[in-house]
Amino acid sequence: METTIEKLQKLYQSVQKLETVLQEVWSGIDELGADEHFSDLLQRAKQYMRKKQPSNENMEELAERIDQFDNSMGELPEDGTVVIDL
Repeated sequence: METTIEKLQKLYQSVQKLETVLQEVWSGIDELGADEHFSDLLQRAKQYMRKKQPSNENMEELAERIDQFDNSMGELPEDGTVVIDL
C-alpha cells in the first residue's frame, strides 16, 4: 500500500510539473500569435500555398513547418487535466 501511495504522490508531482510546462508553452504560443512579424509570415505562407505560386524553397519550408505546428496544436492539452484523467 505504501508503494502505491508513493507512486501516486510521484505522479501527482509530475502532473504539477507538466501543468507548469504546459502553461509556459501556451504563453509562448500566445506571444507568438501576437507577434506581427509572425502573423505576416503566416499570411504569406498561406497565400503561397493557396495560389500554388512558383516554387520557392523558403516559403515551402515555412508553409510545411506552419502546417506541422497547426497539426500539433490540437494534440497539446491546455493544462494537466488530461494527464490527471488518465
